[in-house]
Amino acid sequence: MKLHQQRTCIGCRTITSQDELLRWVLNQDSPLRGVHLDLSGAASGRGAWTHGTEKCVRHAVRRKAFSRAFRSSVDDSFVAQQFAAYEDQSATGRLSGNHDESGSEI
Repeated sequence: MKLHQQRTCIGCRTITSQDELLRWVLNQDSPLRGVHLDLSGAASGRGAWTHGTEKCVRHAVRRKAFSRAFRSSVDDSFVAQQFAAYEDQSATGRLSGNHDESGSEI
């Protein structure tokens, strides 16, 4: 039996399997120390986690949870834009679906 890693959403403070959360990382190279969405999960460094809902992301920004999670002052001004782009990309994927040559969904 494989154990799933548990993480806490910094927006709603609910403990959930990391498979159900989005990972955010701090861009150390940027002079503004911006927060970026890590969809691959391969970025190095400390991560902060939120549910993939606008409500949790908004709560995290409003509560300054990213600064606490990264233990540093950070620029989280682009978090909402990145999340909106993520939602658009996810919606496009759901609408197009995966089809084999016969046209039926896989």
